[in-house]
Amino acid sequence: MAPLASTLNSPSPTTDAVVASRDQALMIPEILMVIGSFLPLFERSEAGRHSLIDTWNPDHLLSAAAVCRAWRQILTPVLWETYDFAIMDWVPWDVLTRNIHHVRQLSLLDTKHKKNAALWEALTYHKHIRKLEVHDAIFPVKRLLGPKVHNVKELKVSGNCTRMHPFLFLFVERQVALQSLELTRVNITKSDWTRIVYNKPHLKKLIISQQCEFEGFEDDNDKDRNKTRTAQTKGKQLAESLTMDVDSVANTNNYNATTSSGGASNKRKSDDEGVGGGRNKRRRSQGGDLNLLAARNPGILPVTHLVLSDHRLLLPFQKAIFKACPHVEQLEICYTQKAVGSTIANLVAESCPKIRHLTLRSTRQPWTLAMLEGMPQPVEELILYTGQLDLDMVAAINDRKDMLTRLELDFGQGSKGKRRLECILQILRACSKLREFTYHNHAEDKLFKEVMFKKAWNLPNLRKLHIHGVSSRIQQSGLPQGPVPNSWRQENQVRKYRCCSSRSGQGIRNLGNRSLSPLFDVALLDQIKDLSNLSEVVITEAKYRKRLN
Repeated sequence: MAPLASTLNSPSPTTDAVVASRDQALMIPEILMVIGSFLPLFERSEAGRHSLIDTWNPDHLLSAAAVCRAWRQILTPVLWETYDFAIMDWVPWDVLTRNIHHVRQLSLLDTKHKKNAALWEALTYHKHIRKLEVHDAIFPVKRLLGPKVHNVKELKVSGNCTRMHPFLFLFVERQVALQSLELTRVNITKSDWTRIVYNKPHLKKLIISQQCEFEGFEDDNDKDRNKTRTAQTKGKQLAESLTMDVDSVANTNNYNATTSSGGASNKRKSDDEGVGGGRNKRRRSQGGDLNLLAARNPGILPVTHLVLSDHRLLLPFQKAIFKACPHVEQLEICYTQKAVGSTIANLVAESCPKIRHLTLRSTRQPWTLAMLEGMPQPVEELILYTGQLDLDMVAAINDRKDMLTRLELDFGQGSKGKRRLECILQILRACSKLREFTYHNHAEDKLFKEVMFKKAWNLPNLRKLHIHGVSSRIQQSGLPQGPVPNSWRQENQVRKYRCCSSRSGQGIRNLGNRSLSPLFDVALLDQIKDLSNLSEVVITEAKYRKRLN
């Protein structure tokens, strides 16, 4: 069997004769090493993914693909399906250039790419790329223009808080087949925004991420300027009227003579210059409005998933984006400093009546409450990332009990205690239509049992129950220390969730007694044993499923 290092470091591919002679050999050691080295890629947690990828070495996979023709035909496209510099740092550039046509997902966020002209030459014809993530400040974006036909489906553009590079702007404008667009740290004018967004008939997901600035949209401060202009205009009109009165008095003696001699023509002239001219001006303005309406109708975005996660977005831009997205069914929005919650809720209710999924990120209780009260009633899925929960918010949630099928509460590092748990218990007893309930970062297990288990939950339709942020189950290998109800079995599978990454592992372990945490699992399963439709329970890393009879 050929050495692995020699196969990987050789710049030229293996000859067909050598490949043909080794096709019949089933390389069990290489297969096992390939599978073992490729498993870290399936880690779903973003933080854990990068920590595992740092130690991942694809040498075995490259060696097996170079030696065995079957492996090369099957695994090589799989390997190059996703290219990320953090993942493929071990791969030589000549190997990368040869296999770049297999790439479907490309992430370029590293300054080292600036020195690799051969890679950019290979990327000039990138019809095969479906998902692209670029940064406009670290590489020659002119090389990305390539052919006129582009097939990129998902695009993430990350800038440096300045005006978007002209070549990158032109590249984004040409992506007419985009289905998902994310903008981060970019500065775009109103005309540029129209050019890059309104020409994408297949755009379904639009993400406005952090530190984005949109110029050209009217600011709230312009109201004061408009008032000043109005006062100046009224003053000018008053002065003109006084002048006209003085002129009329001065010309009273000559008025009849002027009318008899050339009155008709002068009257027509005055009508043409005065009244008629004003009427023509109004017609021109009305024609401009009609043109704007005609241009706006084709410019309505087909977006169904809108994410506004930038807290600095101004109200005029939010008005424009909501009016342009009347088909939004899934909205994720965070607290903004420049807009009141009730105003945003009214805009959403008027412009986006089809919303079914709503995600709110805010630690400001008045803003969150106003959004809950003003949102359209058809909202079926509600996700709250908030630091507190009071009776007013509970009442706003209970008002939607007839439509709400999914509820997720994430309190981050907010205050915890009996009052918040009592509010959650009221929700679980009122919202009987819930099919899925998720609760992040709750209080200690002992307090949870005292408050939440004293009354039965009115959730006859509940199917999935997820509770994250409790004490870690890793110390006991995820096995509960006590009798498990017969109708439940545990699937021995360790799961990590990003929602718990805001707290350190030691902090999570300190939330409760490790010897009592598994007993909490048993008590919770016993509390919900009468829910006939419940099929899945996830408690931090421990996952329980209902036994299928």
